[in-house]
Amino acid sequence: MKALLFVDRWLTRITGWLIIFFLSVMIVMAFGQVVLRNFFHTSIEWGDVFLRHLVLWLGFLGAVIATGEGRHLKIEFINKLAPERFRKVIYIATNLFAAIVCYFLMRAAIAFVQMEGESSDTLILNLSMTYFIIIIPVGYAIIAFRFLVRSLTWGAEIARDDWHIEEQH
Repeated sequence: MKALLFVDRWLTRITGWLIIFFLSVMIVMAFGQVVLRNFFHTSIEWGDVFLRHLVLWLGFLGAVIATGEGRHLKIEFINKLAPERFRKVIYIATNLFAAIVCYFLMRAAIAFVQMEGESSDTLILNLSMTYFIIIIPVGYAIIAFRFLVRSLTWGAEIARDDWHIEEQH
């Protein structure tokens, strides 16, 4: 469990740095496009498409962070109605379900990336489109991992609580 939590914390740090980097690139690129258009009546031909792909990357990286903080998927009305003991079980179940859904989405995204890889579409500097959309299956894989870690963490907490209750009797 400690190894999973270590990887989870590592993913949080790396994702945070990537978000900062990509957001900075987006700001500079968008500002550059505005300056080029308004003052020089030109622009970087691939700039807008590149910015759209950075938005895709930021969306997935943001979802990775949100999942790690437990903010990605919540069923609040069930939590408010359910007794405390059931809340943890519901939290575990919803996180496991979300991990399974993300796993299937990852598999579909892998097929999509493979199809794109077979085409000759390029974006920048003759780089394959695959490099720009690889975040889709990778993002779903990381999100699934983080949902799974959340489930295991809460499951371990329930087991620890049960052990303490039995120990007291």
